[in-house]
Amino acid sequence: MTVLTGEDIRHSASQTVDDVLRQVPGFSLFRRSSSLVTHPTSQGVSLRGIGPSGASRALVLLDGVPINDPFGGWVYWNKIPLQAIEQIEVVRGGGSSVWGNYALSGVINIITKRPTERQALIEGSYGNHNTTNLDLLVTETREPWRVSLEGNFFDTVGYQIVAPSVRGQIDIPADSKHRSFNGRVEFAKSPDLMLFVSGDFFDENRGNGTPLQFNTTDAGSFATGGRLRTSGGSEWAFQLFGQFQGFRSTFSTQASDRNSETLALDQTVPSTSWGGSVQWNHPFASHLISSGADFRWIQGETDEGVFGTTGFLRNRVAGGQQVMSGLFVQDIFTPNSDWELVGGVREDYWVAFNGFRQDTPPPAGIPASQSFPDLSRAITSPRLAALFHATPSTDLRASVYQGFRVPTINELYRVFRVRNDVTVANAQLRPERLTGSEIGVQYRWAPFNTRLTAFWNEITDLVTNVTLSTPLPDCPLGTTCRQRQNLDLVRVRGLEAELEFRPVQSWRFLATYVFLDTRVVAASQQPSLEGLRLAQVPEHSLTLVARYENPDSVNASVITRYVGMQFEDDANTLPLGGYIVVDLLLSRTVTSRGEVFLGIENLFNKTYAVGRTTDGVTTIGAPFLIHGGVRLNF
Repeated sequence: MTVLTGEDIRHSASQTVDDVLRQVPGFSLFRRSSSLVTHPTSQGVSLRGIGPSGASRALVLLDGVPINDPFGGWVYWNKIPLQAIEQIEVVRGGGSSVWGNYALSGVINIITKRPTERQALIEGSYGNHNTTNLDLLVTETREPWRVSLEGNFFDTVGYQIVAPSVRGQIDIPADSKHRSFNGRVEFAKSPDLMLFVSGDFFDENRGNGTPLQFNTTDAGSFATGGRLRTSGGSEWAFQLFGQFQGFRSTFSTQASDRNSETLALDQTVPSTSWGGSVQWNHPFASHLISSGADFRWIQGETDEGVFGTTGFLRNRVAGGQQVMSGLFVQDIFTPNSDWELVGGVREDYWVAFNGFRQDTPPPAGIPASQSFPDLSRAITSPRLAALFHATPSTDLRASVYQGFRVPTINELYRVFRVRNDVTVANAQLRPERLTGSEIGVQYRWAPFNTRLTAFWNEITDLVTNVTLSTPLPDCPLGTTCRQRQNLDLVRVRGLEAELEFRPVQSWRFLATYVFLDTRVVAASQQPSLEGLRLAQVPEHSLTLVARYENPDSVNASVITRYVGMQFEDDANTLPLGGYIVVDLLLSRTVTSRGEVFLGIENLFNKTYAVGRTTDGVTTIGAPFLIHGGVRLNF
């Protein structure tokens, strides 16, 4: 596990959760761009190079509640204000034996600050590109009641996301604006009983770099549950949660000179999700037994207008429902002070049903109405692990595990488009299955703490976007046609190295390096992909952190990230070069209740590619961004 504390977050120049997480080894989004202005469907997260895609291959929790988008699997990182976060826990490696779906490559658990006292936290900042961020967090306690309320507002006119060499008259800055409100009420009758109710609302408006392309999101969620300790030593945790969302996005066809565009798709995506879980923990002598059960129901569809060069062509509606449920049991056995052994297994059942598509009027080659067959699977996810304290300063660990991810409603039924690249849905997709192993060593000596981990993963039926030589009917003439398909076998092996050095209390240095070898081993439907690297996965990445803390003068943090070359596409024909960016954060305490800060992202204004299309359009990452502000505590 890697833990980013509240101090780590405050000493980062990043303005979004995903940008803070980029210092974690192996963390990546589908595209290399920040969620600051990026389309939500490219914000799927993965760890250790397990094939980034719009659908996440890592589970993201907010106070234990899943926040992966129920329809598409991506994550709305902007809905979580940084000021509210107590810490972030990142578990790398297959976690499906406990957490089930999405935990194919690991779990990210974001823990917010608990209301423990009467307090008001205010943060406000302003930066270039007219970037404004305001956040207010208020907590109150009147035992046994505890309340927290938070409101956040963010607005930026954004920046150009198309490379200067290919910009045309239609290219404008990608702007972003959102508001969020979060509330939580706790009832803590005693240390052995706590009940809670929480809820949030989030609305977002984004421009996607041209006049005709934008997206909006209106989403709300709630959760209720609690924790109970019994006199016999058992601990129970339970929760119910729901999510309701409306998402709209438009896509356009752009002229080769980028001086004109026409509307191609106007999509509205309503979705609803309900879920719940219960978990029981109990110590028996040298054993800690855990067991639990959870379920989730999801319904979603895409309602869209399809347009051509002559105007409106047809309406297309497609969607379906899913139900997932699972049971797990795990035993942590500590026979003595030197050993810790873990064994666990989880059984899941998944069904996708009521899949449909209707086209009015239907295009050539596609029926007016389609009903897709139901899909179902029973999936077993075991895990064995061992930790050996070889010496007071050296730990050895090893584990083997299996994990899974089921295809989302988005992957099964929704067509999407990025400029002139069209990706078609596939209602016959199978769940992804991972079999993995890892070994590691951790060594502590005086000011040094080092950790080295080697891992090997094989994934069957990995869902990826495959370029087709023969276009499907959903791909208009002149576009590049892709379809989501299962690859027979993909191998991901790699090495993670972490070194922390604290020579004195005021200085901290951290270096992390990740090597990833990702290959398509077998692809019976597309043999030409065999031996190629997975798209969107760099072979090398390196992060260097230097931090100086002196409350009497200044706090400073410099984060340098290197991301190596990777490919945009499955055929490895669109390379994205490596790059180095440097971020700087300066802060100073000015009163007992406040501090001022200055954050700079991409200090040297490095221009780097984050995406490429087959028609020659290159998109670029964030330029030099500077913002300054104040944090107050009352």
